Amino acid sequence: MTEQKGQEMRCFCPYCDEELMSANLPFCQMCKVTIIYCSECEKPLPRDKKVCIYCGTEIKD
Repeated sequence: MTEQKGQEMRCFCPYCDEELMSANLPFCQMCKVTIIYCSECEKPLPRDKKVCIYCGTEIKD
C-alpha cells in the first residue's frame, strides 16, 4: 500500500501494514517477509498477485 502526503510518497508492507522505512528493500523491517515490487510503478505488492493492483502491469516471476 502507498500513500501520498504532500510531495512525499510513503510505502506500507502489504502483509503487516507497517510503514517501510526505505522503499525498494527486499524485505519488511518489521515482519521480515520478502516483498516484491511492481517493475512499472515500483509499489510493494503481495506475492500472490499476477497483476499490479495499482497500475495493472503483469507481474513476472
